[in-house]
Amino acid sequence: MKEGWSRLVDIAETCVNRFLNAKSLDYATFVQSVTLSVVLAGLLGTDIEDIDPVDVAFVTKAINDHWAQSKSSTTLTTEVLDRINYHIIRWVPDRTNPLNLIIPAYETMWRVTAIAVVYSNRDSVLRNAFISYNENPTDDQFRAFADEGTGAQPSAEAIICEVLRLHPMTRHITRAVVVPSIDVADVEEAHKSPRFGNDPESFNPMRFHASHAAPKRDQLYAFGHGKLKCIAASWAPPAAAVITAKIMARLDDVAFKLQEGPCIGKREGWKGWSIQRV
Repeated sequence: MKEGWSRLVDIAETCVNRFLNAKSLDYATFVQSVTLSVVLAGLLGTDIEDIDPVDVAFVTKAINDHWAQSKSSTTLTTEVLDRINYHIIRWVPDRTNPLNLIIPAYETMWRVTAIAVVYSNRDSVLRNAFISYNENPTDDQFRAFADEGTGAQPSAEAIICEVLRLHPMTRHITRAVVVPSIDVADVEEAHKSPRFGNDPESFNPMRFHASHAAPKRDQLYAFGHGKLKCIAASWAPPAAAVITAKIMARLDDVAFKLQEGPCIGKREGWKGWSIQRV
């Protein structure tokens, strides 16, 4: 395993443990904080000791608010924007426009992780896939289906792919291919087409097993397609899987448990979800 990847795995574990610091934690805030910290420390070299949990929670909330307000006529106040920039520049002082690097990685990974944890917490088979990946975070283990044969069980990769298929982080992708024309890809509709089987509305990671005729990971459009495909397409899924694995290792119903809310959220909609100390 490459040294850089081993470091990212260790940082993910440190960040999960760092933010499990209360009797009750808002679930979305916890996953957001862990993910942003992993992006900062694991990808951009920020010292974990410089990442204060209160500051991280503020920045993640502000980023989410900024996204929500981008869909309306309102904007963040100058004071809030200044505070975001202050923290980002302090964490990543040697980069130009570091938010351009941080937001794409953070935005995708926290939501993939949050949803993958939910499904895995409900199903012991999925949980086992991430516990195995936690114990052996290699490329081979990421792709390995357990008990190959008639009793095959999904790999961590298959679970992440199914999250991306059923809950695409971007429902529509717009590209200006030939100016002034604009092409729009309906990712959500494509991922729920019959090509993914007779039950496209259900969560079933085994549709990515070789025994099924469904498309493989490379045929998902969650990161776009072709020459304009997002550069995070190769490393974001295993990175999200590592964070998921580290969280699942702690959600053992002995030390911590996940308290579910009314429904699985997106960027928003996680009201009622929490992590409780047992």
